[in-house]
Amino acid sequence: TDTEAGMTVVEVGDGQTEECFLVFSPTQVTSYDFSLPLMVNGVKRPASLSSFFTSSSSSSPPLLTAESRKDIRTPSSSIATEELQSMWIQATALFAPVEMSPTSLQYVVESHSDIFTQTVELKAEDEQCVCWQAVAGEGLHWWFDLSAAEAGTKELCVVAPTSGFLRPGQSVYVGVTIDPEAIRIGEKVNKVSVPLYLGEKENKRRPINEGLQSYRKLSVVVALKLPSITFHPRQILLTPVPLRRRIETTLTLQAAGYPCGTTLSATVDDVEMEDGTKMQPISVIFPHQNNTPAQDYNQEADVISLLCEVSFCSAVPLSLCTAITFSDHMHNSFKIGLCAVADNCLLTVWPYMALHRSDHRIVLKTGPTAVEAILQRYHTPSPASGPITSLSSVSSFDQSCSTYNNSDSFSYSDSVSGDTYISPKTDTPTGLCIPQFPAANTKEELYYQHVLLAVKRWFSLCGWPNGPHPISIPHTLRRVVSAIQTNNSIGRSYCVSQNKDTRSVVDMLHHLTGQQIPGIRLCQTFSNDVHQRTTQLLQQHGAMLAFLRVQGACLSHIRPEYLLDVLEFRHCCSLQEKGTENGLDCSPLEYESLSKRSWTDVLLQIYKVLVLRRVPEKGLNTPLNPRDTDEILLDGSQPLDSNIYSSRELYLLSWLNINYQKMRRTVWDTDRVPSSRWIVNFDLDFTDGLVLAALVAAHCPYLIRSHFWRMYTTPSSLEQILHNNIIVAQALTLLGLNINIKPTDLSDANPVQILFLCVHLYEGLPHYQPSQTLTLTGGLHNTFSEQVCLKNPSSRSLRYKVLLLGEDAHLFSLPGGSMVTIPTKYV
Repeated sequence: TDTEAGMTVVEVGDGQTEECFLVFSPTQVTSYDFSLPLMVNGVKRPASLSSFFTSSSSSSPPLLTAESRKDIRTPSSSIATEELQSMWIQATALFAPVEMSPTSLQYVVESHSDIFTQTVELKAEDEQCVCWQAVAGEGLHWWFDLSAAEAGTKELCVVAPTSGFLRPGQSVYVGVTIDPEAIRIGEKVNKVSVPLYLGEKENKRRPINEGLQSYRKLSVVVALKLPSITFHPRQILLTPVPLRRRIETTLTLQAAGYPCGTTLSATVDDVEMEDGTKMQPISVIFPHQNNTPAQDYNQEADVISLLCEVSFCSAVPLSLCTAITFSDHMHNSFKIGLCAVADNCLLTVWPYMALHRSDHRIVLKTGPTAVEAILQRYHTPSPASGPITSLSSVSSFDQSCSTYNNSDSFSYSDSVSGDTYISPKTDTPTGLCIPQFPAANTKEELYYQHVLLAVKRWFSLCGWPNGPHPISIPHTLRRVVSAIQTNNSIGRSYCVSQNKDTRSVVDMLHHLTGQQIPGIRLCQTFSNDVHQRTTQLLQQHGAMLAFLRVQGACLSHIRPEYLLDVLEFRHCCSLQEKGTENGLDCSPLEYESLSKRSWTDVLLQIYKVLVLRRVPEKGLNTPLNPRDTDEILLDGSQPLDSNIYSSRELYLLSWLNINYQKMRRTVWDTDRVPSSRWIVNFDLDFTDGLVLAALVAAHCPYLIRSHFWRMYTTPSSLEQILHNNIIVAQALTLLGLNINIKPTDLSDANPVQILFLCVHLYEGLPHYQPSQTLTLTGGLHNTFSEQVCLKNPSSRSLRYKVLLLGEDAHLFSLPGGSMVTIPTKYV
């Protein structure tokens, strides 16, 4: 610590060593010769140290050359009880005889194909300078020495000339050349220090460099500016497409660090199928050019942009997450991730249908062995055309309420003419392409909201053990159910629940599969530490996604971190490097959109692989009577195939067609029979309510006179359609088969919602078909009864609700009430 000018006090403990430095910063040519006293343990110090200094501007050392330069030496001293021996300081300040400019060089190497040279000037002072009074001879010898450089850097830097002789007032330019080929692999910055000596290079009295101090040091820094290619967007996420449908996106490559230009090539690994065959569903082309021109060395290197078109098409169901590798002429590789899905399932390609809601229709094409349902661009068929479209079932009134106009605001793709569809690059403010909901207040966003509502309804009613459990997507599913804490003082653990209802997505999967998911404990508890809890959740979500993918789910675009709650997601983002391919830096609004879309896709794939698979793949090929189809439609004897529907969805369509064609003449009078139609979709063919009415009537004929007979068979207005759907909704509610669907949901049908309803009816309606007939006979104005024996084969008591349905249901009653409880023993 400084106590006064010229005095410094240092405290040194027992056995402690303290290093002290004396800084010499002269401002004029002079010499100093003085004694520096050292005091210890409170010895009285002089009032001022100025008496110890003497200065002389005329004295000078005998010589300034390397042979005569002397070090400042500190005489050895021993610590006495009260005073240390003083040190004698001699210092001389002179003009430097030679100046080096600059003293440091920096090289930015952009290519390995060139050699870079810069110059350094060594300039001697004029003859009138006082520094030459100490120099013997006509000038000074100078020389650079690279022999002491670190191994591996000697070849990097070359100095020419390495030595010379300077007289007063002379100057010389020394070239310093860098060879980029000698840059050490793996290091972006290389540093070399080249010492400059004055004096004779060789001296017979000593070896070279022994005991010499360098006069100056030239610092050389070589920064390797590697070539780079930046992608926009940073990764490619393509809209799921039906089979045999091509989708394209435009990728922008920004190349930098190629002053001599380069040529780029792209490669994608083949996809190996389950049978061992390989296929290449991805193609990459440069529509304009795949090379960058050479640039002028006198100008700053520019960033060159190249456009690249990436397309994807597959004839078989495929969900892949791969990378496209771009290589330059120096064999540098740059990769960009790509996620693409092709599937023939409505629950996978629904985003594609949301985009092409208004300009695409599903048509039937007859072939020699099968009838194929294909999604293609809509065109009005001529009477002689072969394909039969779903519009054959549409009534004469305008059904604009059940369609959505196309919009360019959708975040994934836009249609073009032909069978190829372009998906423009979609960048969030962070430049990362991630699954998201479309922009608010767009037609696509409305379609997405209908799908989200359908998923929420079904999983709230049927997705949980112990009955219905209302959920909010994604908040209910991503929440952390419980945490575990340990009180070390009493040595016990206890669980803290963050929600009263501790059911989680793990319980849902266990309920739907009937088994424990590999890698996930059924009773999972989570740490209070955010890092440990995030790690646990990532492991759980990763195991869940892996399990679903094995079952056939198309979830290659969903990462475990997309399913995290807010706090854990922020922590996960903080651990990842921003700007990388896998780095995440989402705003709160982007995070909510990402989370909602990710959980919606996960739930739809859960339904696909765990619920839809309950429907058979084949076996329903009952031929239709030509009279039932008016001899203008297919008879149902041929198998069905599709690029947008799976075999289970086609089975449901066949089931719907058979029941509709058979019941339309039974439910309604001859003069009111609805027209024949071939049901090929899950939206437009259901808007008038007649298909669902015929389906329910086929299993519950007792509802025909009480409900379905009052429907309009040729509705010509939206009011008549709403009337029909109110009757259908009432019938489903009466049977207990309504999954919270409103009449307006049927008038403005969403295919995902109708598919859920059809699967629900396929499982539930067969239980409503009469299995036995109970006959009651007696006289008029008398009450008579019969007994029915109900058996309970289970180990628990069963409780039934008895429904009396039909036009004459008011004539019947149950004396014991509508609720019947059956114990474990027979009644």
